Formats: sequence, C-alpha cells, structure tokens
Amino acid sequence: MKKIDVKRFVLLGLLLSVSAICVYAQGKPLIQKVEIPFDFSIGDKTLPAGAYSVTRVNQEKIMLRLRRDDGRETINIITSTVQAKEAPKTGKLVFRRYGKTYFLFQIWESDEVQGHQLQRSRAERSFERELTKIGEEPSTVDLAVVTP
Repeated sequence: MKKIDVKRFVLLGLLLSVSAICVYAQGKPLIQKVEIPFDFSIGDKTLPAGAYSVTRVNQEKIMLRLRRDDGRETINIITSTVQAKEAPKTGKLVFRRYGKTYFLFQIWESDEVQGHQLQRSRAERSFERELTKIGEEPSTVDLAVVTP
C-alpha cells in the first residue's frame, strides 16, 4: 500500500510541476503595457481608451487576452500568424482607422518576426465598404508599447 501511495504522490507532484510551467507560459505578458488614447473596437465590441496589456491564453499564442489595467475590460482574441520582413524593436499594436473609428488589426511583440493579426469583423467590413464608395482607404495607426 505504501508503495502505491508514494507513486501517486510522485505522479501528482510531476503533474503539478508541468501544470505550473504551462500556466506560466500561457500567462506571460506579450505586451506589458500600451496606452491607447482612443476608443477602439475588436470584433463588434467597443473598448474605451486606457492602458492595456496582452497575454497569451494558449501555448500556440493563437488566442490572446487583452486586459485593461483597471480590470474593467477583458477580451479574448483569436488571431492568425502574420510574418514581418523585420522584427520590430519594440512591441506595438496596429489599428485600422476609418474616420474616427479604430479597429485593432495586429499585435507585435518586440524582436519577433511573427505577429498576430485579427480578422475583420462585420462592423469593420461595413466601414470599409463605406470608405470604398467614396474612394478612400483606411489608414493605420501604430502604438508602441510603454515600458513600466
């Protein structure tokens, strides 16, 4: 009986260690802090201006979590991978701007050639169609990460 209990204890300890490593890797901030000076949208949700951080939700970094520093706003984001020609020196968020409306477009970590791109929502595609009708295109706005 004691031999079985020792095996269970060792197995439980191993599982807890592996779980702790996975949780640490998933919760590690990709972007510690970025100050966003305007309201913006992700999908069909509008978020207020403020300081935000970005963490990974899964090991593959496909799902990310954007969280406002005061904890009032948190949203999970599904992204696809996008490749840069050159790794950015600092992390940044890239927004598409349609007049006075901003949509989060890409998330880049510092010194990483692979970034994270969000899919256009219905609302964003609607803004894009309206701009196209008058012969204009959206502009992009890059916001660099603020180091704490």
